[in-house]
Amino acid sequence: MDNDDSSNNGDQMSSTTQSNTTINRMMATTEESSSPNGSYLRFRFNEDCGFHTCVYREHQTHFHCMRKDCGYSFCDKTRIVQHTARHERLDSLMGGDFQQFRSSVSCMQSECPFGSTVGGNLINNNCGGGVGGGNNMKTSHFHCLKCDYVCADTDKVVAHRRQHAKMDNISAAGFEKYSPSQDCQKEMCNYRLKQTHYHCLTCNYSVLGLSQMSSHKFKYQQQQQQQLQSQD
Repeated sequence: MDNDDSSNNGDQMSSTTQSNTTINRMMATTEESSSPNGSYLRFRFNEDCGFHTCVYREHQTHFHCMRKDCGYSFCDKTRIVQHTARHERLDSLMGGDFQQFRSSVSCMQSECPFGSTVGGNLINNNCGGGVGGGNNMKTSHFHCLKCDYVCADTDKVVAHRRQHAKMDNISAAGFEKYSPSQDCQKEMCNYRLKQTHYHCLTCNYSVLGLSQMSSHKFKYQQQQQQQLQSQD
C-alpha cells in the first residue's frame, strides 16, 4: 500500500516537474519577437508593460503574449502552455490563408462587422483569462488574406479555405466559374443564368464539375499533340 502511494506521488511530482520545465523553456525567450510564433514577456507589479489599457499595468505582476495579432494578458504563468497550444491549433486551421484578430486587437478595418473600434490599442483581458473592460469591444475574428471574406467561426475558416483551394484548381485547369446570377455572355451556353458552371478559357467549352474539366483538358492536350505531329 505504501509502495503504491509512493509510486503515485512520484508520478505526480514527475508530471509537475515536466510541466514546469515546459513553461520555463517557453519563458526562456523574453525579448519581443516579430516571428509568427511570437514570445511572452513578464512584467513585475511596478513595471510599465506599455499596453495602455492593460488592467494589470504597474500594479500587478503579469504576462503578455507578444504576437502582433494577440497581446493576450494573464497572471498565471501556467496559462503559457495552454495559450501557446491555442495559437498552434489556430495557425494550423488558418494555414497561412487567414489572419486572426482577438477581441482585444483592432483589425484596423473600419467596415469590419466584427472588429474593435478602439484604433490600434489593446483592450484588456482579466486575470481569469477572459475578456474584460474596454469600450466598443467586439469579437475575435478572422480575415481572409486572399479576399475580403471575414468570419468569427473557425469552421467557416476551414470551409472558406477549401473554397479557395477549389477555385485554385479551377484556374489551374484553365476554367472560369459562373454562378446562376453571373452572365457568362456565351450565347450558345445551355447553363447561362441557370446554374453554376465553368467555361474553358481557351475554347469556351462549358462543364459542370471538376471531373469534366480534367477530361476536357486531357482531350485538349491530345489534340495539341496531334497538331504538332501533323506539322512534323
